[in-house]
Amino acid sequence: MFANFIRPTLNYVRRLPASHFHTTSVIRTGKILVATNETFKELVLDANEPVIVDFYADWCGPCKLLTPILERVVKDNKRVTLVKVDADANQQVTDKYEITGLPTVFCFHKGKPKVHFIGVKSEGHIKDFVEQASALADH
Repeated sequence: MFANFIRPTLNYVRRLPASHFHTTSVIRTGKILVATNETFKELVLDANEPVIVDFYADWCGPCKLLTPILERVVKDNKRVTLVKVDADANQQVTDKYEITGLPTVFCFHKGKPKVHFIGVKSEGHIKDFVEQASALADH
């Protein structure tokens, strides 16, 4: 009876094979890219522009609230790129950056994480975060 109310935890999901969730190919949709363990270096660490990385999971309710706001704000700013990383399917990247809560959003510039936040934030906070990220392009 209670099994229907239990959602998978990150530790449970980590035991499932990556092929259970998604493909490993890069999906290019303009300013919003999807990265995997294999493509993270190319899309994020080697990027010339500031990159905002959204670590999310399909089962995460707060992630579903944050995603449309973050995508809208990034599309309005031509100086940054948004890269989405499914935390469940990409454990190497998730572990490397010690992602313990979802959603977690990082700003990377020149291969290094600069600032981040965890959880759902207001649209104003997200706009400020994206502006802060885009200002890094001048440095």
